[in-house]
Amino acid sequence: MNAIIIMIALCGLSAEVFGAVYQADSERGQALATAQCESCHGNAVIAMAKQFPNLKGQKLAYLNKQLVDFKAGLRLDPLMRSQVSALSSEQLQDVARFYSQQVTPNLSAN
Repeated sequence: MNAIIIMIALCGLSAEVFGAVYQADSERGQALATAQCESCHGNAVIAMAKQFPNLKGQKLAYLNKQLVDFKAGLRLDPLMRSQVSALSSEQLQDVARFYSQQVTPNLSAN
């Protein structure tokens, strides 16, 4: 029982020490996606140009990791690196949240 109380206290302390966890905002993500992503990852383009992946409906953690890796240079693609280089960690999370909440389009109908 004491161990549980100590763990709860440490979790509360860590939130105070390290700050609140950022809650990604899909509306901000949509604005960023519209401005920076749709020209390559929009439905019309990905239906014709298979080199651009469909991001809609992908898992949040997957999308965020890919964006972070592009920014850090761990995943190599000059175009993507230039797109994410000026974005903050919060903005990357916003974009990932937006795309993860979208419905995967049926591109075979196009």
